[in-house]
Amino acid sequence: MPIVSKTVEVAADAALIMSIVADFEAYPQWNEEVTGAWVLHRYNDGRPSQLRLDMKAQGFEGVFIQAVYYPGENQIQTVMQQGELFSKQEQLFSVVAMGPTALLTVDLDVETSLPGVPSMMVKKLANDVLDHLADALKNRAEQLSAG
Repeated sequence: MPIVSKTVEVAADAALIMSIVADFEAYPQWNEEVTGAWVLHRYNDGRPSQLRLDMKAQGFEGVFIQAVYYPGENQIQTVMQQGELFSKQEQLFSVVAMGPTALLTVDLDVETSLPGVPSMMVKKLANDVLDHLADALKNRAEQLSAG
């Protein structure tokens, strides 16, 4: 399935946005689809390298073990290692500073493990989840930025 992507302009500093993305254990505070989040392992520099995320979205519940990578400046990638409903789930968060604002792009690539689910249905679900995630992250960053 092709990647779905969403870019939003956020009235917040790029570093603040990246700190929110990197604080995985706080996700349940601002994203109601995440019912639990735990860092399982860390790199030597202290950054998370593996997570457990408990999710509930659009009537589906799942537990996901995700590897975490940092492919470039202002980028964080998560790759599903184990989970339900999907045979593939990868997310890439990228932030570009633009003075007092920043552009946040979230790319999502998923493949379902459920037989017989039409690809258009999977793409719609992925788009809905992506819209919610990007909007919730934007709202959290703008709320924290405003003080």
